[in-house]
Amino acid sequence: MSTAYKDIQPVAEPGTGYVAKGDALMRVDGRAKVTGQARYAAEHVTPDMVFGVVVSSTIARGRITALHVDEAMAVPGTLEVLSHLNRPHVRKLDLFYKDMTAPAGSPFKPFHSEGILYSGQPVALVVAQTFEAARYAASLVRVEYAQEPHETELLPHMARAHTPSRLKAGYSPPPKETGDAQAAFDAAPVTVGAQYYAGVEHHNPMEMHATTVLRGEDGHLTIYDKSQSSQNSRWLVTHVFGLSKDKVTVKNPFVGGAFGSGLRPQYNLILAVMAALQLERSVRVVLTRQQM
Repeated sequence: MSTAYKDIQPVAEPGTGYVAKGDALMRVDGRAKVTGQARYAAEHVTPDMVFGVVVSSTIARGRITALHVDEAMAVPGTLEVLSHLNRPHVRKLDLFYKDMTAPAGSPFKPFHSEGILYSGQPVALVVAQTFEAARYAASLVRVEYAQEPHETELLPHMARAHTPSRLKAGYSPPPKETGDAQAAFDAAPVTVGAQYYAGVEHHNPMEMHATTVLRGEDGHLTIYDKSQSSQNSRWLVTHVFGLSKDKVTVKNPFVGGAFGSGLRPQYNLILAVMAALQLERSVRVVLTRQQM
């Protein structure tokens, strides 16, 4: 039996007699979500859609020296293996990759070059007619690297820390130092020295990062992106690929959790658009839990 909105009334807290201030509210997306009718970024389909699976770097620093894709391309249904070697034209300057909420520094540019900056970096995108074919073909891509030493310890390299020339807008300056902490520590009758490490935590929302690009007959791109800011995703796509705003529409009516990870566009957005432009097809790219 369904309950009409007008029949939902606030009730008193048990044992108190007090009623919370205000009326009960209906979430505008509540019914669609609890009945399974809400379609998220990876749940939009068209008859001609193809599927992309990301191949990730297995080293933390270095460069790609060879990319072997013959076995992957031999898998029935495989259409393309995109990488820095054959991607469509993109703008190269950092300023085009700085989205609307990008921090200071040089932004990450997928498939920009053979350089490897971090473990798990996307090095190729296998596109096939089915997700299963794309996933299997991606497992057959072999990458050769020239590996370089990487640094993961911060304390030994504090002298190389970047000191910003000015504060970021909206942030207060750090408090001024008072007293002499080191002198007090040296003069203390008892001192305790130890190293403490906090465990790594990953905010993994239920909805994986995903992008579905629906390509219209006129070349218009309708993009469903797992994002908390459709304007930000649209800004990035138009600037990276040099597209006019009237050729790109980004929608994200439902977000299956984000914890802030959806505030900025992820690399799956750029890779999905790359594939859509290269193949002139509608494309879906979904990251795995490990790739998130």
